[in-house]
Amino acid sequence: MRCDCCPLSDPEDVCPEAEGSHGLEHKDGVLGCKHPKNWVEKRDEEYSNHLGAMGLDMGEELERVIEICKHTVGLDYKRPYHRHGKAFYRAYRNFYEDVPEGNRLLDKLPECLFTVHRDDHGATYHLTKTGLEWLGRQLHITITRR
Repeated sequence: MRCDCCPLSDPEDVCPEAEGSHGLEHKDGVLGCKHPKNWVEKRDEEYSNHLGAMGLDMGEELERVIEICKHTVGLDYKRPYHRHGKAFYRAYRNFYEDVPEGNRLLDKLPECLFTVHRDDHGATYHLTKTGLEWLGRQLHITITRR
């Protein structure tokens, strides 16, 4: 596929518009499309705006998840200690309780980060060892269990 100014697909892929009314075949036999440049720029801008908005939403959700994880291990009340230029924290607790349906954001995370216990009173989330390491990488500190 060769679309000289088309952002619709990767150069190795086949352009979805190559076989439609805007399709053309170059002299070397490669398929392409003949969209007007202003249409291509408008489509590219819409797609870029969509990806940007999606990235902002994901960033806000990740910030909220990190805040919940910090609360889970108690980092919202106590600060990490520093030794030799590195930050360390010993978690004095490791649980987060929520409504019985669970937390929408935490349920999106991989299962290896949390163990979840659900009953009639609510859902309790516990960070696993992998979850503690992940949180430590996000915050640039070393987190250990008590």
